[in-house]
Amino acid sequence: MKQDITGAVIAGGASRRFGSPKAFAKKDGKAFYQISIAVLRPLVYKIFLVTSPALAACFRHDDTDVKIIEDIPHYQGDGPLAGIYSAMTSCETEWLLTLPVDVPFMKSEVLEVLLREMGDEVDAVIPIVDEKMQVLVGLFRCTIKDKIKTQLNQEERKVDHLLEKIATRYVKIDDTKAFFNINRQSEYHKYVANIEH
Repeated sequence: MKQDITGAVIAGGASRRFGSPKAFAKKDGKAFYQISIAVLRPLVYKIFLVTSPALAACFRHDDTDVKIIEDIPHYQGDGPLAGIYSAMTSCETEWLLTLPVDVPFMKSEVLEVLLREMGDEVDAVIPIVDEKMQVLVGLFRCTIKDKIKTQLNQEERKVDHLLEKIATRYVKIDDTKAFFNINRQSEYHKYVANIEH
């Protein structure tokens, strides 16, 4: 199964509310993007880190299985869906497992729940946590790439709009902490920085 899946860390956001690129905020001495890579590693064949050209040079990695992918120029600034599409254009596996860079409490075991739901009749597997879709933590079949391109060309940037057009399986997950995303410095200091002291 692992050989059928590429992991993609979505790390191209401007982090306006955070005030600086969230990818480089730290938990337990590790940058958020390194945490996301570590969570994906046991589950996937290869890992992409998808980011903007402005941030691409800032990522240093010693791992041969991590490839830096820049957002495709035509879709730069078009949000996470553009990042997913950019990853798919370089993807050689059947599936793409996506993880945003700002979920430092995520665990591999949580993502394994999504992988167990893969099937021939499914185009995407998306978690439902506290009755909300977590659309950036998802498993996507790479054959939907052209549908994403069409949607981006129509300036439709919402991932949930894509999910309405494809065969999506929704999976209820109870681990709310794993999906907690850090958007503001106040959240970082309350939930991440404080627990390190």
